[in-house]
Amino acid sequence: MPNAKTNCFVDTNLLVYSVDPDEPTKRPLMADLLRRVIRSRMLVLSAQSLNECYRVITDRRRMMPRSDARRFVEALAPFCTAPSGLEVTRLAWRIQDASGYSWWDCVLLGSAATAGCKIFLSEDMQHERSISDILILNPFRLAPDHEFSP
Repeated sequence: MPNAKTNCFVDTNLLVYSVDPDEPTKRPLMADLLRRVIRSRMLVLSAQSLNECYRVITDRRRMMPRSDARRFVEALAPFCTAPSGLEVTRLAWRIQDASGYSWWDCVLLGSAATAGCKIFLSEDMQHERSISDILILNPFRLAPDHEFSP
């Protein structure tokens, strides 16, 4: 399991923004954020987040050819260390009951918590809310040079 003191899970929509040509403001911010989190060796992703990202950039938004999308996902694959399985599902149930978040967001949070993440970056959840020892941060509400350490 990765070091719980430095793990940072990045929500799917932020991954999408990092390559989205229709988001001229968010794209460079998220591409830079992703590079910084990778350089700091904090990035944790799940198979769910990579699968959702691939679907959005190829099917729903059609922002790049499948071959380019697959290269992008493959480049992120080494960071796909968050677990899945029944333990994550059970934790997601508890998170859903406590938070009221959508099911798939709860699964991502459960996966991040099980991986020992302390930070969950998302624009879709309540900024600075803590759930299962994870601090949710909206990167668009932070300074561009914010350090993501707990």
